[in-house]
Amino acid sequence: MLRPKKKITKKDIQRDPFLDSVDQAQAHLEDNRSLYFKIGSAVLILIVAFNILSNKNNQQIQKASASLGEALITLDRDDKTTAQFQLETVLNNYDKTPASAAATYFLGKMMYDSGQFEEAKTYLESYAKDSPKGFLLAPTCIMLSDISIKENDLNDAVNFLDKGINYASSDKDIRLLKLRKASIELDRGNSDVAKSIVQEVLLDEKTTSWNKQIAQEIVGRISG
Repeated sequence: MLRPKKKITKKDIQRDPFLDSVDQAQAHLEDNRSLYFKIGSAVLILIVAFNILSNKNNQQIQKASASLGEALITLDRDDKTTAQFQLETVLNNYDKTPASAAATYFLGKMMYDSGQFEEAKTYLESYAKDSPKGFLLAPTCIMLSDISIKENDLNDAVNFLDKGINYASSDKDIRLLKLRKASIELDRGNSDVAKSIVQEVLLDEKTTSWNKQIAQEIVGRISG
């Protein structure tokens, strides 16, 4: 029998055990290093590889890469005002480059972290549209989904996660997106759908221990 649907409140969101588990796992994986710096380093590696393989607009791309690198270093130092200005400069001066796409993501992440959800949504939707298979797509879709939850639009929340599931670049990202979807489906009253998704993740031999922890928390909510 389906559970009655309920309106999601800010209190529910703050106590969401899925998000709590993600925060704990993320902190463990960072091992006291900055998440921004780690993601930024990966972005720069991809951009350098792109530079080597492509001769078109190479000088422009290199300048964009250098500017993005400066912005990410500033961000890692927690100088958010300067970092925002630098990222906006990359976005405005180096349109249609890999660095510009990454700058769009980081601006969206900064807006999201500061609670400026309308601005965050604009940047993140732009990144998802222009980089539908980018390796930052999974966190982008999770943030967009969370913004939709705050707006009490669970249909949109699930749609963003489905986009990520369809286009995410790694199985690890896909499992995380599926678990987030299961949590939302449970909130929508679709316990059978949530249970099916969780079982699928648990049967995956590559599922990590913290994925299993999140899955078991959702199972506990279903049973309760």
